[in-house]
Amino acid sequence: MNLNLPVEANDFVRSLVAQGKYQSEEDAVVDGIRLLKSREELREKIAAGVDQLDRGESLDEDAVFDEIEAELRRIESSSNRG
Repeated sequence: MNLNLPVEANDFVRSLVAQGKYQSEEDAVVDGIRLLKSREELREKIAAGVDQLDRGESLDEDAVFDEIEAELRRIESSSNRG
């Protein structure tokens, strides 16, 4: 797949590589897509949770926050790999 990024996005990706945060432009874009995927997965989980609440189902709040914190750590960890 070949992409033509807007100038601003292209400059941003190149600056990340120049700063040494990524080894290549492709690595930076792949990491961005990975983050988008994680965000969409999180939105799906949130929507499922809202549906559960609408049905009167609930969960222990401590367990929920522990799971959210673990998910955030996982997302941050995967974004720091680049």
